[in-house]
Amino acid sequence: MLRQSEICVCMLVISVFAFLNLSNLQAAAVDETLAKINRLGPAERQAALVREAKNERSVVWYAPMNREDLRQFTTAFEAEYPFLKVEILTGGPQTLLNRILTEHRAGKYNYDILNIRSSALYTLKKANAIGRHDSPYRRELRNGFYDKDGYFNGIWASLMVYLFNTKQIDRAQAPKAIADLLHPKWKGKMGMDQDADDWLAALLEYYGDDKGKQIARSLGAQQLNIRKGRTLVSQLVAAGEFPIQIDAHHHEAVSLRKAGAPIDYVFPEPFVPVKSVSSLAISSQPPHPHAAALLVDFMLSKKGQEIAFKQRRWPALKELATGGPDDVGNRNTLVPDAEKWGSRYEELVQLTGLLGR
Repeated sequence: MLRQSEICVCMLVISVFAFLNLSNLQAAAVDETLAKINRLGPAERQAALVREAKNERSVVWYAPMNREDLRQFTTAFEAEYPFLKVEILTGGPQTLLNRILTEHRAGKYNYDILNIRSSALYTLKKANAIGRHDSPYRRELRNGFYDKDGYFNGIWASLMVYLFNTKQIDRAQAPKAIADLLHPKWKGKMGMDQDADDWLAALLEYYGDDKGKQIARSLGAQQLNIRKGRTLVSQLVAAGEFPIQIDAHHHEAVSLRKAGAPIDYVFPEPFVPVKSVSSLAISSQPPHPHAAALLVDFMLSKKGQEIAFKQRRWPALKELATGGPDDVGNRNTLVPDAEKWGSRYEELVQLTGLLGR
């Protein structure tokens, strides 16, 4: 016969399983609701989302972005849908990720959408904290900016380039390919951000684990100047502290050059690494699912993507390109697989030790 304490433990376990089952059922119901709407024709689909969103009246966005960039998006969205108010919670990516996981475990569903690096989607999916939204706007995105299931809706990314100080190196001498970085003449002369997981993921995806790790070891033997933050490393190159950065943000390189800094850059060969794509994920149990779907649609649409483009982001929409000398054009851009490298994130962090950390 069960004692009272054993009965209490059993009841607690049953309650937990019941809660988790109810949570999964509710998430499945939201997924199915949006899936049904997404199967409608364009005009009927839009009318259905608008009709239901008018009853919801707001949408909650957890956003690890600066407020001015956010304001440009929310102002344009609210002008298009004046019956909706975008409520923003800003913070660092890891802070917001931890907050969502904590809220989800506590059964609190406060957010509708979150923009976060694609490698974090694995953790959110595993926790059942994000849902699916197979927006028709996904069809016009670049390869590597969406998945087949609807969890991953890429909105922009950053290309990584080789930045160099033009007072110390002329363009003809600057490294053009990964193999060039291993030349003895660049020993002690290259800089890199300490958070190199995205760069390593691209390296391993292109060359495979064995050769990729071998290249990383050889690069680490080049005595890299490691600093925290790609922007800081770029500024140090511009100031002449060392002549080369191997993982500069493309848009920052363009901005520095336009501002008159003595720098230039090259797109690497044989591939241009893409920093983890920023993805807009919808909550598995959004308080305002239809309004959330409208906001995701807006961010993936040409109107939302043009705002991102003007902010010097590399937009997800493949039709947006400058066509000028700073356009990546048809070069081989490599977007690391979000699912694969999300599941290997801790391993990537450990592998950064190969680069001399």
